[in-house]
Amino acid sequence: MSQVKQQQRKISFQWQWNWKILLFAAFFLPVTVSLAFWQMDRAEEKRQLLDMYNQRGVAQPVPLSELSSDDDRTYIRVIVKGQYDNRSPLLLDNRVRRGRAGYEVINPFQTINGQWLLVNRGWVPAGFDRRILPKISEVSGEVVLAGYLYRSPGKQIMLGADLWAEGEGPKVIQNAAPEKVSEKLGLGFYSYQLRLGADAIGAYETGWAIVNIQPSKHTGYVFQWAALTLALIILAIFANSNLGAVIGSKRTKVDSNKPEQMND
Repeated sequence: MSQVKQQQRKISFQWQWNWKILLFAAFFLPVTVSLAFWQMDRAEEKRQLLDMYNQRGVAQPVPLSELSSDDDRTYIRVIVKGQYDNRSPLLLDNRVRRGRAGYEVINPFQTINGQWLLVNRGWVPAGFDRRILPKISEVSGEVVLAGYLYRSPGKQIMLGADLWAEGEGPKVIQNAAPEKVSEKLGLGFYSYQLRLGADAIGAYETGWAIVNIQPSKHTGYVFQWAALTLALIILAIFANSNLGAVIGSKRTKVDSNKPEQMND
């Protein structure tokens, strides 16, 4: 038996600690694992939201006054009767559709029961000159509106201070949360806004994305973080052992045996 083969057979698996790589893996492994589980949770949250929207979207609309204040009213279809307040329409800024910037038009609305409600009438494009605001059509008289209730599930992103113009007229805002608008206008608004249906009186371009990222994309991120976790584990094992040499010796042994088998 040759000396090369004897050396190949003598190689056995051993740990050879590389503390730099070990610390690197110990730091980043919990991060990648937690991010993978976080993406799994986000995917499940998005599925639940879509399921809720689909289930409640096929139900018949109910009068707003019949809803209980204790229940989650997100995506429940309702009908309301009352009047638009045309004095100060709100233009929710930084709303982009089909790659074009615009606003969502939100009007205060008073029901026949005296309840104040924020009605999201839909999207309008912004002009090239941001100083010129779009003209918002007024809706006068008593009307019946249909749509679904919505409340932002998290804190809205603010690009600077939300400055409100004095007096009447359109006001460009970044946060349309009912409690924030209540502070500015001095009116107690319903805790959910009403997003109009496409055929509702005063509606502009309606239709809102229920989730900004689909569950399938979050699932894809899960696999990416899982793959990175596996790569870190493999890196740590190879860097802290002689596994590479063991594998290499076995491959060399197999290759060296091939000619002998052919000669036999």
